[in-house]
Amino acid sequence: MIKKISIRWFLWFALVAGYALILGALLYFNLFKRVFDANLQDHIINIVRTNANVLIDGLVARDLITIPEIDLISSWPRHDPRISNIVYFNGNGKIRWHKDTEKINKSLAEYHRGGFLDTDAVLEALNMGIYRVALKNDGSAYDIAVPLKAKDGKVAGVISFDVSRDDVKKEINNALVNYLAGSVLIFILMGIVLYIFVIKNVTRPIVALTDSIENISTKSFQLDFMERSDEVGELARAVQNFLSKVKKELEEREILDKSRHHYEQEWWSSVLAITIPKGSRALVVDENNNVMHANFELAIKKEGPIHLLDIFGGTQQDIVHIVGQAMDNPGKIFRAKTQSGGRAFGIKTLQLSSRGSIVRTVIVLEPLAAAKK
Repeated sequence: MIKKISIRWFLWFALVAGYALILGALLYFNLFKRVFDANLQDHIINIVRTNANVLIDGLVARDLITIPEIDLISSWPRHDPRISNIVYFNGNGKIRWHKDTEKINKSLAEYHRGGFLDTDAVLEALNMGIYRVALKNDGSAYDIAVPLKAKDGKVAGVISFDVSRDDVKKEINNALVNYLAGSVLIFILMGIVLYIFVIKNVTRPIVALTDSIENISTKSFQLDFMERSDEVGELARAVQNFLSKVKKELEEREILDKSRHHYEQEWWSSVLAITIPKGSRALVVDENNNVMHANFELAIKKEGPIHLLDIFGGTQQDIVHIVGQAMDNPGKIFRAKTQSGGRAFGIKTLQLSSRGSIVRTVIVLEPLAAAKK
């Protein structure tokens, strides 16, 4: 039983643990994605804000890009390899700097028509004056457009970054693997602890209680189980209380049956004394053909009930046959003749049955000389 319960417990625990792991993985994947992507975006925006004064001063002072602006923009990809491309626009939407010099001074519309603008992030940053982030179609990079505002609040320019998400994907995958490995380890340790607890405090006590119940003696009705203070102990006490009630009821019923048997014997003794002629023998048997009363002394002495066959055996089949007829036809008298001890007897049988389960069969053996003709 312990093996079956252990296997069933393991399967249920594995199912619940797997379900929790899947839900947790989905939750943490989206959480990791938001956190790592947000960190990447904040990093790019912060490097622009940190050096925004250099760019804004150049935008306000001259139409052509300045040396400090070029040095600053060129340094960013070297320090952060995730930045794959930078496009620098002035306030009217013309390209101020691009790694491909042929694209410098082209308008935003021309740049878009040339198929070099994958998202609307730059246009939205120019019109709305707030940074915009757009995921490129294949999901491998972000287009991050950061507006540069002059002191009067107008957008003096926009700098656009193509930022690779490969490192973010690796970080998400590593974090997810670490989560799964840690969760599996935690579930294993927790499962071992729970298994020990279940086996020690639930399974083994229940198995012991089951064995105790199966070994209950119908004589003592005593449950042999060690006293416990937990729920299994309460169950054992409830079983013992039930057994005590059953024992008490059986004892009361046994006393009642003995009393009823005694009174019934006295009743049959009186009835047979009045109704059966002198010299005739009479027997009363129950539904199992056990002798309830006889108006003569039985030669058979044995413990427990005396069966009709103990008296007549197989030598007097006519008696057994007529008793069988009476049992098959309650309320009808059957007659026959037989020999017993060298004497001839007439037999009369009658089965009396109540509406309940009480069935009695009266057998009368009359010497033929005394039998009525």
